[in-house]
Amino acid sequence: MTALADTFISALHRLESDRDVETIAKLFADDASVSNPLVSYDDGGPDAAKTFWSHYRDAFDEISSEFRAVTETDGVAFLEWRSRGTMSGETFDYGGVSVLEEADGRISSFRTYFDSAQIPHAKIEGGDATGAGPSGSRPANPGGKPEISLTGNTKGEDDLDRAQREAAEQRAKGGYS
Repeated sequence: MTALADTFISALHRLESDRDVETIAKLFADDASVSNPLVSYDDGGPDAAKTFWSHYRDAFDEISSEFRAVTETDGVAFLEWRSRGTMSGETFDYGGVSVLEEADGRISSFRTYFDSAQIPHAKIEGGDATGAGPSGSRPANPGGKPEISLTGNTKGEDDLDRAQREAAEQRAKGGYS
């Protein structure tokens, strides 16, 4: 396992157990991008990472991730994981793969892939509204505590439900989400 992948996993565990957003956000390069199947923060760096991870942690009552395999090649680490916990009182268990790209000892890109249908309905609460919003936009209420969904949407709209519905429609048409 690379030193950066190991440091990332430790920081994620601190985020999950202690809600420590600062430690994980500091791992990201100034122009780093962060994304999952529902949201993308392009070139937002540590501020976008702070927003992304704050929204991630605030979406769950409890969460704990276990890493099954970590593979590294040429500055890219692939992490296979499984996360379990509760969200809005419902238990969940879902897995996926994350890709960390490294540049100068920091994360230059973080992408994670999972089936959003495995996550129960996200509670609508705010995270730390700092940094860039989805696709580089700023949050509607900087410094405040806006309503968000798992994806960081500040409009109060439930992106998770919308994304799950769209994914189901796409699968019904023979596509893959």
